[in-house]
Amino acid sequence: MPRVRRKCGAACVLALAAFSAGHAEAELQAIGETSIGYTDNLRTTPDMPLSDGEPRSTGAYLMLSPGAVLALASPRHVQRLGYRYEYDFYFGESDSSSSSSRLDYRGFFDVSQRVSLVLGANATASDRFSTVSFAAPGAGAVGALPSGSGSFLQAGADQAFSLDVAPGWRAWQGASVVGDTPMGETDGPRTAGAGARVGLERAFLFDAVGVEGRGDYSVIWDGVRSDGARVELSRQLVAAGVVLWRHDWGRYFTTRAEVGVLRVERLETSRHLWAPTGAAAIAYATEQGDAQLSYSHTAVTNSLIGQSLLVDDVRLRGAIPLTPQAELGLAVTSGFQHGRLIDEDATLAARVNVLLLDVALAWQANKSLEVGLRYQHVRQDSDALTPPLPLSFIQNSVLLGAVLKFPSEGNLPQPYRAPRRVDGSDEIRDGIRSPNEGPRAPGELSR
Repeated sequence: MPRVRRKCGAACVLALAAFSAGHAEAELQAIGETSIGYTDNLRTTPDMPLSDGEPRSTGAYLMLSPGAVLALASPRHVQRLGYRYEYDFYFGESDSSSSSSRLDYRGFFDVSQRVSLVLGANATASDRFSTVSFAAPGAGAVGALPSGSGSFLQAGADQAFSLDVAPGWRAWQGASVVGDTPMGETDGPRTAGAGARVGLERAFLFDAVGVEGRGDYSVIWDGVRSDGARVELSRQLVAAGVVLWRHDWGRYFTTRAEVGVLRVERLETSRHLWAPTGAAAIAYATEQGDAQLSYSHTAVTNSLIGQSLLVDDVRLRGAIPLTPQAELGLAVTSGFQHGRLIDEDATLAARVNVLLLDVALAWQANKSLEVGLRYQHVRQDSDALTPPLPLSFIQNSVLLGAVLKFPSEGNLPQPYRAPRRVDGSDEIRDGIRSPNEGPRAPGELSR
């Protein structure tokens, strides 16, 4: 494991160096984060401990996390490349200490007056399944987790292409890939998946209507059925079609709704499942922060547990300032996911419910230093009884920490934020256009 960690770190350093060498005008930011915390379940031990597993234990821990960000903005693109290393030392149980590394990239490109492109990629190597620390408060990550400890490598990439076809008309295309594999002596499934979507939308003054087609293909090796039986190979194809509607409410609020149908095809058994799919969301956004309440009913593949589920998902996420000068801020991820495992014969099997509450209160002491208090509650209820299926557990954690960024975030171009509003006024394209030029609505050409 240490050798894998050193190789991952070396690859990250080389990637950062290559990025900066190609763009001498890039801004480099050093980040140092530390927290002292307490958790009542160090290893996310199941409520009913396994006969060969370690007992549930509580304890305090110290988190140390250095990192770096390279950011670049020009009239045609905004890019960020970041690396973060995290080490968690558990007092009294040093054998439970863990480390994680993450490399991620996000870039926005104004290809032409009508065409934009967003690219992203990430890779994570971790000693523990239970880590959700890389998901910052307000990021909106909710999903089932394997119980206990383990090491894994996860990587993914995505792209989104948008074309203003004509005034008021916009077309888009997106694709993504993801892979997950256990490392060392960890027993678990290996997962690979790919997804694609294509859509067309007509925008009016405050409303937009459109259609979108979606397809997702996943392959799972060494998986487990809901009854605990091993499955050497499992392949699945999910196809869906939806009708979309968006509406702007005033200056800061917008809503989105979609409804359609999906089909899950289990390719090894030639069995399928039809189900309705839909989603609804209300979002709030300003230049300083944003928040969103959403609901969705759909089929997903969880690469970490190597299972496909039909889920109902409710989430409240956001990061908003609490004072006029934004010295005090609140970031929240609160979500509930009710899921049913989709078995090999395309029937709904074991139930998995996940409740996540992640709240952080942050105080910006000065331009470079942020001090924060964070509380996290994770509760997973499951009918499954055999690992690596998701088992029932409860974990509470409290952290008090500080983040030092040099230079400060204000000296770097802001990360790109895609618009949710029909008029596009909530889009952030730092460095793309002059401050006097407002954002474009879909299909509106630059002048």
